[in-house]
Amino acid sequence: MFGETERRQLCAAICLIDENRVAGTAFTQCEHTRTVDMRSYAWAMNGMRMVVTQARDDDSGLLRCMEEIEVLGEAAQPSGTKLTHSEACRAGTLGKKIEPEPELRLAEPGACGQKAPEMGTVDSARSAMPSAEQVTMPKVAPDSSTIYTSHGVPMNSLPRIVVDAANLRQRIDGFGASITEATADLWAHVVAEPDQMIRDLFDPVEGIGLSMLRQPIGPSDHVTRPYSFVRRWPDRRLRSLQFGPEEQRILPMLLAAQAASLQGAEQGDGRPLDARLDTSRTVMRAAAQDITRNAQRDAAPQQRQGLRTIASPWSAPWWMKTNLSVLGQNRKWPHRVGRLRRSYYDAYARYLTAFVRLYRDYGLDVFGLTPVNEPDNAQAIWPSMAMSPEEQAAFIADHLAPRLHAEGLDEVNIMGWDHNYSTERYPDGAFVKKLYAHDDALRAVAGSAWHYYGGASSTMSRIHERWPSKGIWVTEASGGDWGPRNWEAALLRMSSRVIAMLRNWAQCVVLWNVALDTSGGPDYYYLRHDRQHSHNRGLLTVDRMNGSVTKNADYYVIGHFSRFVPIGSQCVGSAASRDMPHVQHVAFLTPDNRLVLVANNSDAAPRRIAVQDGDTLRPVELPPRSLSTLVWER
Repeated sequence: MFGETERRQLCAAICLIDENRVAGTAFTQCEHTRTVDMRSYAWAMNGMRMVVTQARDDDSGLLRCMEEIEVLGEAAQPSGTKLTHSEACRAGTLGKKIEPEPELRLAEPGACGQKAPEMGTVDSARSAMPSAEQVTMPKVAPDSSTIYTSHGVPMNSLPRIVVDAANLRQRIDGFGASITEATADLWAHVVAEPDQMIRDLFDPVEGIGLSMLRQPIGPSDHVTRPYSFVRRWPDRRLRSLQFGPEEQRILPMLLAAQAASLQGAEQGDGRPLDARLDTSRTVMRAAAQDITRNAQRDAAPQQRQGLRTIASPWSAPWWMKTNLSVLGQNRKWPHRVGRLRRSYYDAYARYLTAFVRLYRDYGLDVFGLTPVNEPDNAQAIWPSMAMSPEEQAAFIADHLAPRLHAEGLDEVNIMGWDHNYSTERYPDGAFVKKLYAHDDALRAVAGSAWHYYGGASSTMSRIHERWPSKGIWVTEASGGDWGPRNWEAALLRMSSRVIAMLRNWAQCVVLWNVALDTSGGPDYYYLRHDRQHSHNRGLLTVDRMNGSVTKNADYYVIGHFSRFVPIGSQCVGSAASRDMPHVQHVAFLTPDNRLVLVANNSDAAPRRIAVQDGDTLRPVELPPRSLSTLVWER
């Protein structure tokens, strides 16, 4: 990056700076020395931490995987301090040589015969935040136009991302994915190092610190086999309701994740959590609650919240539905769509509330609840159930909200919709608009949940403009061979979409499966009804042959947010120069008063930019085909 002349000039500028006064970095004395005014170089170190994930140019894997690199260049000096062109060129820091990481193992590809769902457009340019053309760019210190980067480029001439920490937007409630029954089965029976997998996902120090899970209530499309929570039918009073499949197959992994997120997995006698939980459900619940309480007591304040969950059913029990099937349709009678029978509205509300109570009994935080997953996608492959806005409004206002209140669960956020930005029947958020037209339902819901498979994320901004007091959460976004494929496409396209979600008022972003195998399974319903594997992709891919785990691009995309943007952070305003078409970005203010900027560069060339925070400019180089997170003290 530096020529020999620049290196000599740079060395001359910094060799007299005391190593303890410049972020603890040691510099070597050299013969090119001269007297330097220390005040002129007080900004020699950038004061910014930068973590980068970068795709290989041949799309065979990742070149860098959340690698922390040195931020080269200087921050603009305070007002009134002048430097000449030559002096400015001498300021800065020498970059460390960065060795590329070894190539990651690529998951076995499979032929994709599945029709791709309509994908949301990458619409960050139409986000709710203003662009540079819509705002006045703040002025930096009066003399900063004389500041030059180590490349001899005037800093003020660089394209800028201006972070406005005073423009507080939505609160962040978490980032994560879903521990489906398929994921839990792989973790329990296939993964060679299950404890390490948990740490990589949920530990806020050793891993990426996932903080939000969306958990299916009953079977989803990713299960090893069908199961039910109600043994008898019809059972209007739910006397045969028991959650054995959830407790035996899914909760052990969920509790291990909770302990890791609280940094309490080694509490007690030092054994991993799953080894310490008795098979007795009563003992298991008590142990989980004790571990959660102890971990919350001992964890640092910013790490005490642990995991949050959003619970979502794919279908009501089959006997509650009009088509008498857990599926949304039967291929022999496609006109007969499965809907919730009105006579079972109260039973279904008690069914959902009982699941929430189960998680609470295990010490888990149920943050949100949706009436049904994808109510406009009742089909014949996996469990699903249709629900109109009018049906959902009546169910929420008259049954679900009163039942939660009766159980002392008013703090659980009821989220309407839980489907795409647009569907053919409900374009541009029409379902939510109709749902909110019912006053009782509007009062009962905390907001709306969204998926990214169709339409544009700007729909969420239009909903926010009309109902600013209602929350917005993105609860599902999956990768796979039908969409953004590993590696480059997944890294760049998925990160662009996540950035667009957050710029359009999303308070959380939850991807789909935490882990799947190399075929996109376990996927019982796909094989049974579609005669092919799902071709979905989890954050992790598990090799059934040897139990090894590959971290996919999706893992790093969500990790660039979850690791640095804790619960309680707020999205803040940011605007970019108009000459950065290949760079998307979003900024946050954390509870400990740090600023975080997440930016991707989809161009094949590096992009030199300046990040402006108040009167300070910091030059940054975004590597080609990369996703970067930058963190600095406010």
